[in-house]
This record gives sequence, C-alpha cells and structure tokens, in this order.
Amino acid sequence: MERREFITLVGGVAAAWPLAAQSQPLDQMRRIGMKRSGLLMSAAQTDLEETFSDSYRKSINISRKTTGTCRLTPEEFDTAYPKLRGWIQQTLEFYEKNAKAVASMHFARLPVYFDPSLLETAKFIAIDRLPMPPLSAMGLSRFGVFEQGDFNGITYLNRYFIKQAVVTEEAIHFHELIHVIQWRLLGPEDFLAAYANGLDEFGYENNPLEKMAYDAEAAFKRSFAIFDAEKLVAEQLGRLP
Repeated sequence: MERREFITLVGGVAAAWPLAAQSQPLDQMRRIGMKRSGLLMSAAQTDLEETFSDSYRKSINISRKTTGTCRLTPEEFDTAYPKLRGWIQQTLEFYEKNAKAVASMHFARLPVYFDPSLLETAKFIAIDRLPMPPLSAMGLSRFGVFEQGDFNGITYLNRYFIKQAVVTEEAIHFHELIHVIQWRLLGPEDFLAAYANGLDEFGYENNPLEKMAYDAEAAFKRSFAIFDAEKLVAEQLGRLP
C-alpha cells in the first residue's frame, strides 16, 4: 500500500532535536525544558541522538529480514478504515466523560519532554480493561492476535486508555503520548495504515510506530537526558523505511 510518501515530508518539518547528555536537577531540567529552542547541540548530544536513530533503523531492518513482507492491499484498507474510524469515534464519545487531562496528574518530568499545551489537550481514561477494536469483525482477522492482546495502554487520536493498575506510572503515559504525537503528525488514516502495515511486516513489538515509542520510553526511563519528544517523533517518522 503506497501510503508513506507523506512520511518523508514530515521528516522535513523538523530536524533532529538535540538531546542533553548529562543529568540535571529537576528544577534545572524544567527551566531547560521550557527553553529548548535555546539549546546548542554538543558533540555528546549528537552522539546520543545518532545512537538512538541507528539502533532504531537496525532493529527495523533486522525484523524485515526475519519476518518478510506482508501488507494490506489498498482494497482491504479502504474497506476496513471507515468501520475502524467509526468504532474509534463511538468509543471515545462513550468514555469522554471519564477522560482527564494528562496535566492533571502533575507528573514531574513529562513537562520537560512535551509541550504544556499537549499535556492539557491530550487526555487519558483509566480503566480495568482496554477497549480493543473488533478487527476480525471488520474483515481483518489477520490481526486477531493483536485484537486479543493484553496491553497497559492504547491510544486513539489524542485520547488514550490506560489500565487503572498502572495509571500512576509516568513512563507509560510517556509512551502513549508518543503515540498521540504520531496520530497528529500522520493524521488518522495514514497512522492506521502505517500501524497496520507495521503489524503485518514486523509484528507488534517491532512495528515501527511501536518500536519508536518503546525506544523513546526506554530513553526516558534510563536517564534524565532531555529531548523534545515531538521533534524526535517527527525526525524518526522521516527515517521510516
């Protein structure tokens, strides 16, 4: 399915954003995070960014060799997309009364990585069981394993569902916010097309959009290195194979 030309354009919107290579006290991190545009790229920052990007590209290439290629046809996607988009819309409308702004959690580190306006407009719904789309009933039985998956969170547009048991875990919110950005930059149709093709070609864990979120989450969890999450996502989308 030829739906990736737009990704190259997205990559041109934002150059790779510098990552701070050293840990900072939290109050200093906040000050730096609010002045990201004034940061200068150092050699250490460049190395960190290139390491992230190289690791990402290598993992995708390895997965492509081991899993082969199997992609939705345009006809399959065009038939399923209206049904899936309708289900997403109905689901979000049903749960909207329970949605809370991410900012309401008052996480200490998220404001360093994400624009404050995103944390106000993106919302989460804490729930015991995540609502998963009935893909098999939509003619996409090939995604039955994903449909039955047991995940901590799942994102639709700028809303995400998160299991009540892990709602206080900042890193999981970070992961889902990466998906919120992907949805916005790609748009609903192209996000769903790219995600479906990623499942077909690489499986869930190495789906490029998931791999991007998991790698960014890992970077967030292992250090206090600072990076602009939205610019990182835009740059990584531009490097998708």
